[in-house]
Amino acid sequence: MAAVESCAVEAVVKEKLSQAREFKEKGNEHFKQQQIKKAIKSYHSGLLYIKGINQDLNPNKLLGPDDPPPTISKETKAALEVVSADLHNNIAACLLKQEPVRYERVVECCQEVTTLQPGNVKGWYRLGLAYHNLRDFDAAKAALKEANQIAEGQDMAVRKLMVAVDQELKKENKKFNDMFKNSLLAKKT
Repeated sequence: MAAVESCAVEAVVKEKLSQAREFKEKGNEHFKQQQIKKAIKSYHSGLLYIKGINQDLNPNKLLGPDDPPPTISKETKAALEVVSADLHNNIAACLLKQEPVRYERVVECCQEVTTLQPGNVKGWYRLGLAYHNLRDFDAAKAALKEANQIAEGQDMAVRKLMVAVDQELKKENKKFNDMFKNSLLAKKT
């Protein structure tokens, strides 16, 4: 009986995954046409299907607390993670094109991307870009360092932003050192 249930769950998951992919493709078309709000809506709709899949895989324990949660194949699980990461990454790209940019939301999306796909250069780059604009230069540097390592130093956008972040860190360090020196001078007089 459990094998039949597992096959049924796998089929439902694959169908919802297919729907999520369709919304991703619709979002990509909207993005290409610079219809950013429509793109975000499509990507978000895709994420709702992903959320439905997660609900299918983690049903309410009140219904049957002793029953093990349904499982899916490794291939389907990997595909689910790819589509979920892509949807989050695409939403982050859209958010970066909106005015005003909601950098905190970009950070949330990119953290999800880098959790699902630690080797995703775009996710790390956009995370660094968001942190840079939030003036969290240490976090920006860490994210960009990761992106640069994955890209093996070949991504010019990553390297360029790393230089900008390093310049900002130097400015902050100089300000801090100047304030420290001034406070010491004030104590001596």
